[in-house]
Amino acid sequence: MASQQDTQERDAKAQLLAEELEKEGLDAGYWLPKMMQILGIKSREALQHLEYEDYLQLECEVQHPWEKTALQELLKIRDKVSSINVEWIFQTEHPLPKSPKVSELEELIKTLQQMKEYIHAVIYEPGSSASAIHVAKKKATLTSSLAIYSLLQSLQEWAQKEMELLVLLIATSTGYQVESSTFQHLLGHPEIQYMAKEMEEAHEEYVNLKEQDADRAEASLLLTGLTVTPESQELSPEQKRERLVFMEDHMKGSWSTQIKNLLQKHRGDEDWERLERDLNSLISGCLDDKWDQQKMENILRDLEDTFATPEPPSQSQDKSDRSQSKANEAIANSEFLHLLKRLGLESHYPRKMGLGDFHTINKTSLQDSQPSKDTELPGYFLQRLLTVDYRVKYLSCRDESNPKLSTLPQTTVEEHQHSDFFEKIFDVLEEAAPERGGRDGHVHPMDLQMAIFHCADDFLRQTLATKLAFCQLALPLLVPNPCTSRIEFPLYTLSQIQRSWKEVEKSGKQAGKKSYNNKLIFQAQTPIVSFFRIGSSASSSKSQLLNALLSRRKHDTFFHRHCRGSTRECLLMEGVVEIAWYCPRGSPDDTFECCVAFCNLHGDTRDHGAQLQFLQEISAVNVALVSDLKHMDSRGKELLQGLLQSERPLICLLTEKENIAAGSHSKNIKIGIKNRNEAELIVQLTNIIRELLEGPNLCFSLDACMDKARQHGFVVDADQPACVIAKAKAKELVDLLKKEKLSEIKSQLLPLQGKLWNQWCKKDKELTRLQEKRNKSIEHHRSQIENEKKALRRKQLEQAFPLNSLMKSFLGFLQTQPADTKKYFLRWMKVLMDELSCGPLEELRRDYHNLWSEIQAGKKSQEKNRVNVELLSRLDALSDEINDSSIGLEHLLREAGQIYEALELMNCKTESFVKLPEIAAELMVSGYPVELMDGDASYLPLRWVGAIFDSLIERLGDKRVFVLSVLGIQSTGKSTLLNAMFGLQFNVSAGRCTRGAFMQLIPVGEELQQDLGFDFVLVVDTEGLRATKMGNKQSLSHDNELATFVIGVGNMTVINIFGENPSEMQDILQIAVQAFLRMKKVNLSPSCLFVHQNVGEATAKERNMEGQRRFQEKLDEMTVVAAQQEFCDISSFSDVIGFDVNTHIHYFAHLWEGNPPMAPPNPTYSQNVQQLKSKIFQAAKEQRSILKLSSLKDRIGDLWNALLNENFVFSFKNSLEIAAYRKLESAFSQWAWRLRSHILDVQMRLVNKIRNGDLQNVPREELEGWVKETSDAIEKEVEKYFREEKDCETLVQWQSSTELKLKELKETLLLETKKKCETLIELQKEQRKLDARKLEYEDELLRRSRELAVTLRGKSLSEGELEEEFTLVWNNWIAEVPHASPPLEEVDIDRDIEDVLLEHIKEPGFHERIRSYPKERGFSFDKEKHVMKKKNLGFIPDARTISSADEINFQHITENIIASVRANIDEKEEEKCDYSRSFIHEILNEVQKGVNAVPSNARCAFNRDYSIDLSLYLCKKAAERFKAMHEAFQKANDPAEYLSSKREYFFQCFLISCQRSTWITSFAGFLCDKIEPALHRAVYESTAKDIATEMQGKFPDFQGNRANLEVSILRYLAEQENFEDFRCYLMCPEDFFHKYIAIQVQSYCSDESKRLERFLDSSLHLLYGNILSAVSLSTQIVKDRKDREDKVSLWLDEFCRELTEVISLPRSDLKGLEHQEVTDIEFLSSAVVENLAALRDRLKKEFADADLSSFSRQPHTILAEHFSGCWEQCPFCGAVCTNTMQGHDGDHQRVFHRPRAFVGAKWRKTDHLVIDICSSLVASDGFFKVADSKYIPYKTYRDAGTHFSSWSILPDSSMQAYWKWFVSHFRTQLEALYNGKFQGKGEIPEAWQRISKEEALSELDRR
Repeated sequence: MASQQDTQERDAKAQLLAEELEKEGLDAGYWLPKMMQILGIKSREALQHLEYEDYLQLECEVQHPWEKTALQELLKIRDKVSSINVEWIFQTEHPLPKSPKVSELEELIKTLQQMKEYIHAVIYEPGSSASAIHVAKKKATLTSSLAIYSLLQSLQEWAQKEMELLVLLIATSTGYQVESSTFQHLLGHPEIQYMAKEMEEAHEEYVNLKEQDADRAEASLLLTGLTVTPESQELSPEQKRERLVFMEDHMKGSWSTQIKNLLQKHRGDEDWERLERDLNSLISGCLDDKWDQQKMENILRDLEDTFATPEPPSQSQDKSDRSQSKANEAIANSEFLHLLKRLGLESHYPRKMGLGDFHTINKTSLQDSQPSKDTELPGYFLQRLLTVDYRVKYLSCRDESNPKLSTLPQTTVEEHQHSDFFEKIFDVLEEAAPERGGRDGHVHPMDLQMAIFHCADDFLRQTLATKLAFCQLALPLLVPNPCTSRIEFPLYTLSQIQRSWKEVEKSGKQAGKKSYNNKLIFQAQTPIVSFFRIGSSASSSKSQLLNALLSRRKHDTFFHRHCRGSTRECLLMEGVVEIAWYCPRGSPDDTFECCVAFCNLHGDTRDHGAQLQFLQEISAVNVALVSDLKHMDSRGKELLQGLLQSERPLICLLTEKENIAAGSHSKNIKIGIKNRNEAELIVQLTNIIRELLEGPNLCFSLDACMDKARQHGFVVDADQPACVIAKAKAKELVDLLKKEKLSEIKSQLLPLQGKLWNQWCKKDKELTRLQEKRNKSIEHHRSQIENEKKALRRKQLEQAFPLNSLMKSFLGFLQTQPADTKKYFLRWMKVLMDELSCGPLEELRRDYHNLWSEIQAGKKSQEKNRVNVELLSRLDALSDEINDSSIGLEHLLREAGQIYEALELMNCKTESFVKLPEIAAELMVSGYPVELMDGDASYLPLRWVGAIFDSLIERLGDKRVFVLSVLGIQSTGKSTLLNAMFGLQFNVSAGRCTRGAFMQLIPVGEELQQDLGFDFVLVVDTEGLRATKMGNKQSLSHDNELATFVIGVGNMTVINIFGENPSEMQDILQIAVQAFLRMKKVNLSPSCLFVHQNVGEATAKERNMEGQRRFQEKLDEMTVVAAQQEFCDISSFSDVIGFDVNTHIHYFAHLWEGNPPMAPPNPTYSQNVQQLKSKIFQAAKEQRSILKLSSLKDRIGDLWNALLNENFVFSFKNSLEIAAYRKLESAFSQWAWRLRSHILDVQMRLVNKIRNGDLQNVPREELEGWVKETSDAIEKEVEKYFREEKDCETLVQWQSSTELKLKELKETLLLETKKKCETLIELQKEQRKLDARKLEYEDELLRRSRELAVTLRGKSLSEGELEEEFTLVWNNWIAEVPHASPPLEEVDIDRDIEDVLLEHIKEPGFHERIRSYPKERGFSFDKEKHVMKKKNLGFIPDARTISSADEINFQHITENIIASVRANIDEKEEEKCDYSRSFIHEILNEVQKGVNAVPSNARCAFNRDYSIDLSLYLCKKAAERFKAMHEAFQKANDPAEYLSSKREYFFQCFLISCQRSTWITSFAGFLCDKIEPALHRAVYESTAKDIATEMQGKFPDFQGNRANLEVSILRYLAEQENFEDFRCYLMCPEDFFHKYIAIQVQSYCSDESKRLERFLDSSLHLLYGNILSAVSLSTQIVKDRKDREDKVSLWLDEFCRELTEVISLPRSDLKGLEHQEVTDIEFLSSAVVENLAALRDRLKKEFADADLSSFSRQPHTILAEHFSGCWEQCPFCGAVCTNTMQGHDGDHQRVFHRPRAFVGAKWRKTDHLVIDICSSLVASDGFFKVADSKYIPYKTYRDAGTHFSSWSILPDSSMQAYWKWFVSHFRTQLEALYNGKFQGKGEIPEAWQRISKEEALSELDRR
């Protein structure tokens, strides 16, 4: 007992102490435990004994600066603190610490941080005293003062007035005095932290704005001065005026003109809020909208001018030239044409085969087999060449069924001008050709190559040449046209070939040094050595000699007679000159020391004079293979003589001579080669050529040879008009580039992708890391960032427009020129831009390498640190210069993308604007790679990429796309692999590795589309992970982001590993595994293949199993590491994705077969590529999650937005999954409605049967039988939906839950129906018991009335006389009834209420309170009277006042309780049941249920008074209604009362019995009177369901899911602009939901077309038809029953039976008619029909004036039940979950979250409402407090408990305009509603105030 008393006393003292704390504004929940723990005080009295030292111990626990003052007031030491501060200021004997030298703000901030940590360390040092803490504060204050003084001095010296002002403003706000250069009080931990934080943030903002605009930076400085203050301290107008004067005095008129004008505008004006608003507008860059509008008009005009369509003068000329060219080729070479037909190429000649034929994925490209017929050869050739398999040159097909190539008689074909000439040219081949003896049966491999060459257009030729060169195969230099004999010089074809080599300098300072060359070979100046043959030689092959020279017989560069597949004769190689280059590698064993070109003229030179003459002019050395010199004809001798007399050296190789000495005078050398050892011959020939090339030689580039080719009359492919125009334009643009320094091209000509774009990216990323800054809210920070982003975009537009000549010409040309011209243009641009940057980049890289080597050497020799720092700085500068000097086409397109993004953000959408992404989309369709992720900024321009996809969809349709991405360490051959696999054009040249990510589109052949399940492959190539970016700027975070993105976007990712370096493997595997783990956590399921390159093929198989085992172990190891980082428990990689180590790892041989640059690609590598390709498409075929282009665009957006956030898994929003789920919700809504509608029909039929007394039991089996057909049909539809819907792979996760929900819904509806039926049956049973006595009297009175009628039947009495007779007898009859019936029981309802209340509530004096409670008193919720605060720590009441949100919630609960009780009584009244004492218990239970509805973690709850007052009010109100119910029940069930009410019924029966002549008519009228109320009721019940059904099917608001309905509600609210409606929606969302549906139903039914009347008429017509049918059937049955005498009774039986499910017409109600005698049943039937028609007309007339109030069950309630769904509310903002399914799976979700002010949230100790939106908060660094005083980061809000963890609140970077508009528009009303102000941190950002209603509504349309 004593212990309990002690506890009570202790609690009472603690309560008093808590109250004392609260008086000073301190949080008792926080400070009371601190005071008890630190100082040991337990009572209020102990406070007066505390000293200054005690205060010091508490001061370090201060959370906010204002708490220090509050503590001083509490401890009554305020004066003492001031005196101590004064003492320290004037104290001189204390030795001053050494003055810190501070010259940079960063140094000051660092000093402040050190002082803060110093104080903290002293405070928490064990045994630390108050005096020690005091000394520490003195030292920290003095050090801080001196540091600030030192910095201010430095800033004054450097004349940095603005920075000096910024420091002064923040320091003085903390108490710094400029005059004494010290603080007026000691600084503690909070003040120093405040200064450091504010200076850092203000400086960062100032510098950021300064880079963009000086005016905005100065505005920021001014605004800081007017607003900066420690937390929870507001500046008075006087203080603001003083600060403004101080700032103006400091700046001494040096403000910018715009700032001066702004200050002048506000001079003398005390409206500080307006000045601050204008400063904010200036900072956000939107102060002068008119100027912006004018600027935008100029920009758009410039853009329109750029895309203006000029007349292309070249078009007609181009077409005519092409026509002429084709006509020239129309001279038929029948043998050549026969070859084309044999190869299946006739439709491609001439030049009709394009890149599409090369890149399209077809069946051939997926097979690793041999061609079986000649028509397959071209496809196989292209496929093998694609995979860089040099064995393609041996490709042949030996098929006995093929006809042998024959020679047809030479035919001269006249020139035809008809357009169909080419279609007829092959007709000549239909005739059988005579065999040419000796020709082999298969096609010569070189004929195949050249046939394809002749059929290929320029772009395919160029690609073929590039691939052939890669394979180290010879290329055609001069090509005779087989049909016209004109010779072609294919310069354009050779213009993309890149070669690298190393040469050793022989003279000058660089002698002996190796120089590296990487050039487009057509531009390289090289000596040319030409080989040709005079005569014929069966023994020697010059091609073989050339191969020996070039590769020492290791590789056949030139095809020769002994190659596999060769035949004796080759049709298309006669007169062809092939070229190949020898490229040295700077090695001692190089054959030649410089790059040398070798030309090979095929055929006898005597027949090809033009080619020989051309070669003589360009060659440095000629080599002639001379045969049969003795018998040589005159032509041969002349030719040889000419060669000997030529200036060019000549080497004669005599095939018929032996041992001729090589030595010869001058430049002509003869060598006999008959019977010579080939090796010796090659050595000799090599030495001779080297000697001849050593001197000054004639060197030519192919580019330079072009003029000579023209002089000889050769056809130069580069001379085609389209090519000429394109090259001229490309040269013009590159000349513009050359005017700038290479490293400054981007900054000068492409300014949008530089600093401004990087700043924009930084700001965009800040949106995912929002934080409260300088007493501003999260939403202010967000709004500020959005404004800064917009300002940066404006700045970009200012720099971009008017467009410079480069971009204007580039974009204009791509928009206006035909497709071929654009292709030529892009190729030439690449050539010329590579030429521009290649050389300088090599020099820069060489410098970088040398410098890096020097740094490494320095580290080893341990040189001084200073040198290393300087060198590293130079290294960084070189790195930046290399990056700036890398220029390519991607940068021009990137600039176009930036222009688009800037214009899109400024809402400047015009036709010209849309053309920008159309250009990029056209390039993608044409086969060009387009940048997906900016490699320099490492950022994805989402709007630009999205627009490209939109344009692709418009151009191609929404096609299915398989996405293949590749990932690997830098320089491991990723791009080379993709080029070999698909022939793509990713950068692998010009000294640039892939940066960022590129995407390229590859079409799938029609024959494969159905089989594979997609139409295109999108290949994504990425920059290398762990890229050695200059200066080591690449971070692990970037690698993880890149890997996550490309793996997430790809259906399959090829992970490329080079070599077997364990460190490298670990790097790539760790990154990849983590990315796959993230995909698993967000329900994405990409697959992967590992490609292990550079594995020794000889031992690969033997090492395979061991390697696989180790690889699997490494993967599992990396999985464990990644799982720990991602906080999940997974130990095996196969648990992350479906992975099979046996099939998902591919080992690749080394790329080269030997040492580059002369090594050909390894054929095994090509074979590996083909196998990998087949495996990829085999796996792709099994993929089910193939996206369409539109879905892929959404996926890219989802991935990128999630990557911007720190927590990818938390932030990932799967738009495709959300869209699929919303579609499922809509489908579920339709299925649920069908089920609900059908069961409603069943219910109505059953209810009618029960009311008619025809149903006494509703077995569950029968009930299920009635709905089985519909239920089964819905189940089949559900199965079909999940099986055939396009998103079935995504949907399958919800299939079981959806089926379960439908079953649960069916179960619920059946239970409700069964319960309703059983309740009605019970009521009917009870009623029948009550009616039994009444029926006895009724039967007796009917009998007596019939007897009376019999007595009067012969008399001729009028109706009035009959009534008198009836009345006389009636009064006697009715007087007998009361004597026969027992009296009814009386009930005292007031006494019952009193007893039940006293039983439930045991309070002193409550009995008297019940009796004295006035009946007319209402109930009003009073928060002071009815609410109690809960206790902290078990005994301390929560000091916080009851929030407006809590008050509103309590009011809402109260209204719900009252409404629920009223509805319950309404229902009982409708059922016409008698009063029961249990009704009072139900009221009290409803009150208790409402009291319990307050969450257990709430800060306050209802008290006892609330329950008592509300219970009393409700019971007293209900008492009057219960009395009326009881009275009505008594009246209805008293026999006398009942019979009196039916007097008219008995009289009518009496009349019918008396008036036999008219009784049938009376019978019919009487029957219809009985039918009327039943029909009336049935019409309204049926119409209610019909209205709901039609609105659900046709009304847009109700056609979809709950989210769709929610959007409709928000749109309605905005359009009405009625705040009361908004208030109802916010406070009582479910109530407004019902109200909105009711409004829509009312509106739908009450329109001018009288829709409600039509509904009622329709239902009446249907029911009327049913009744007529019942009349007809009943009549027919009676007519057929001859055995029955009681025809009327039988007719009534059948009639009621037919209508038992249609209307409520109990057979017992028609007893008075059943004893009539009828002979003419047809007459009875017609009389009934006639009366029914009158009844129908009467009802139709009534329905014309009907309204919805006439319905017993309102149509809107049916819809509301259907859409009820989930009503859980967001724990932060109160927004309701919009899931259609109640008890749904997964998290609660909401599209539109809203400001926390809507739940009454206010900033601590203020009435300032919180405007932060929870979808912004979860992207911020902020915290929130849960009930147990624990602080949780918003980013991990799910850790706060069940209520939070069940919600999915994703960061939302969209504008969220709707609620921002609402807050701005209804600011005053909201402030009144929530009893707060939008001020301070809750100030409404200016950007919100500029949002229009139209913008808010348009955002709703986009969601």
